[in-house]
Amino acid sequence: MNSDERGLKRLVFGGFVMVAALGLGLQTGAGEPKRTYVVVRPGTHPGIVFSAGELPALRKRAAGGGMAGEAWVRVKKLAAAPYTADLTVKQAVGQEGKRLAEQLQAMALVYQVEGDREVGRKAVELFEQTAARWDAAEFHRVVDGDFFATEHWPKAFAYAWDWLYPMMAEEQRRRVLGRLEMWNAALFAHTESWWWRDAAYNCGAIPVGAQGILLAATRGESNHAEYARWQAECFRKIRDNYFPLTWRANGICNEGPGYAHYHQNPTLFAEAVRRLGGEDIIGSSGAVNAMHYLRHQWMPQGGCGPAGDNTEYGRRVFQPIYLRGIGELQDAAGLWTFLKYADLDRINPLWVFLNYPEGLKAESPGALGLPPSSYFEVDANRAGYVFGRSGWDDEQAHWFAFTTRHDDANHTHYDMNSFLFTAFGEQFATHANVYPYSHRHHGADIEHNMVIVDEGGMPAEDRPSAGDDGSILGFMTGVAAGQLADYARGDARLSYADRSVRGSAPAERADRTALFVKQGLAPYVVVADDIQKDGSEHDYHWQWYTAAKRISGAGTYGEPFEVQGERAVCRIAFDEPAAPEHDFRVVRGEGRAAKHELGLLRVNRRGVRARYVALAAASRVGEPLPRLSRGPRVTGGLGAASIVVEGPGFSDLIAWQPEEVPDEGGQLLAAGPLKTDALLAMVRRAPDGRILGYVMGDGTRLEYGGRVLASSKRMCSVVANEAGVQTGATRRARQGLPPLPAEVTTWRPGGAK
Repeated sequence: MNSDERGLKRLVFGGFVMVAALGLGLQTGAGEPKRTYVVVRPGTHPGIVFSAGELPALRKRAAGGGMAGEAWVRVKKLAAAPYTADLTVKQAVGQEGKRLAEQLQAMALVYQVEGDREVGRKAVELFEQTAARWDAAEFHRVVDGDFFATEHWPKAFAYAWDWLYPMMAEEQRRRVLGRLEMWNAALFAHTESWWWRDAAYNCGAIPVGAQGILLAATRGESNHAEYARWQAECFRKIRDNYFPLTWRANGICNEGPGYAHYHQNPTLFAEAVRRLGGEDIIGSSGAVNAMHYLRHQWMPQGGCGPAGDNTEYGRRVFQPIYLRGIGELQDAAGLWTFLKYADLDRINPLWVFLNYPEGLKAESPGALGLPPSSYFEVDANRAGYVFGRSGWDDEQAHWFAFTTRHDDANHTHYDMNSFLFTAFGEQFATHANVYPYSHRHHGADIEHNMVIVDEGGMPAEDRPSAGDDGSILGFMTGVAAGQLADYARGDARLSYADRSVRGSAPAERADRTALFVKQGLAPYVVVADDIQKDGSEHDYHWQWYTAAKRISGAGTYGEPFEVQGERAVCRIAFDEPAAPEHDFRVVRGEGRAAKHELGLLRVNRRGVRARYVALAAASRVGEPLPRLSRGPRVTGGLGAASIVVEGPGFSDLIAWQPEEVPDEGGQLLAAGPLKTDALLAMVRRAPDGRILGYVMGDGTRLEYGGRVLASSKRMCSVVANEAGVQTGATRRARQGLPPLPAEVTTWRPGGAK
């Protein structure tokens, strides 16, 4: 190794002495935080996941109960299972090879934790066999484009080297190390030959992260001439590309929640780097916070809320790597969520055991008093996702999502101003990809709960797979999340241009306002749209996908559409159009063995500019239905509407108006006793006339019966009830500027009529 290579190697793992002191809990200066990991010198084995000093804690964990103890039982069972190393290259690439690689890791870990030398001896024998059995270059030729298949052997070899090192004779180490360097050379060359080589997307995170782990494992022994370059490149790609381009600090993955577990290899690589004295990038990666985000997207009845490209998330959401982030942040609510929903039978028990956060007590979000709703900004100062629910600790809680995106969406794409709605455990408004990858409609607008112009189907000339050529230039122009309700407003006009088609133009307007009123026996959603493609007439189709295969009704106040679930019913009435022209059909997926089937309700209008004001209210089967009706006549607001929803113990008056000029807000309007300039307002009263709560969505003033409920110098949002008042900032999404804090005077409900 020349001096330049040695310098590069030091750069990647620099600062050993200082960081090692911190890792051992020593202080290098006042106020330095205590490290959550132990630092060892390169060449110390074990060292890249745990050190010898941490083995007593692992042994205690193995002897204990709970999820970690159960996982250890399964690790030992896997380690003791019969196996054969007599696999062809094709078998080694596939599921048989993956299982054998996992067994090698299990055997090596059992040796470390239990000190079982017989298991260790067998593991060393298997390690030597598998490292030498297949030609590494041929292995990767068989892998071809299956990036998933690049990870299992490099990781197995890395952890086998780290954990079995004390069991190996010097000659064995020399032979195996030579083979591992061949694997490194082949994997690096293979990765560099593919479009994902820079690890800016999920695909590249798998091979680059896996190779980084293998390189870290042999850090103290390898003298290969290319080692420093391989190591520096892998770390650069993960630090500068994968984490900053794919993750946000709030825990959201730009690729979508179904892709969040791809951070396993990069995170384990980063863990190894910092344990060897190198730069610590884990805390700033955003990936450690993934469970915070997923806790909100996970629906109360189970299942990941189906926003985005792939909707069969299920257990994929709960991967063992999240336990490492939960431990890093001491996220008690995240651990509660993981324990409640993870399917231990179908995830890797070895990493459940190793990543389990020692000493952290799981507590439900409800017990901790955490807000049930949250806005996650994906595209800074512009757009993101609102996830709302009526409460924690209740599998029949109500849940709502509103999404709009701005930057390249990858696996989320045409979700602009789309929404989802579940109540009493029923998915009334849902989403699934009815079209598979490479289909021109996969992930396009026609798959979502949004307004389609003409035939829709953007992008018309898209690449296969992720659909990231399409325009998704949406803005989240209003947000407020509260205990009574959640409010969101989005501008998707730019998203109606398809940038893959020359000359495609954005819409002149495409505003959607949504209100999710979630408390009580009749949760409901108001969705109001104002859309105009251009100066000509177009066909507009308002879409609602549902799990139901049939509906009844006419969509009017007198005869709402009815979507029947097993435990509850959802009734949908339109204030505008008053007599909706509609169609309903069952949409079946194409080109899949297990085809999706969803019901699709479309309300159709033709004109230059179309407005839709829809109300969807749910109630349990057998309980009184909420009464839905047109509200008092609205004065002062052009194109405004008012709605009344009455149910057990409440009467709500809702007013909505379009925003004629972007960012100028609404006009001062009156609907009966309600006066406001808000773009959406709601006031809830008890049967005795007391005001129980209210919402002011993007306004400066809200009055009811002469009482000023909210007053502000500039447009903002407020949600209030007896539990408290929550405010939403003045958003400046269209300008890409940070929101301004709300400066508003509010009245808190509680007692007075």
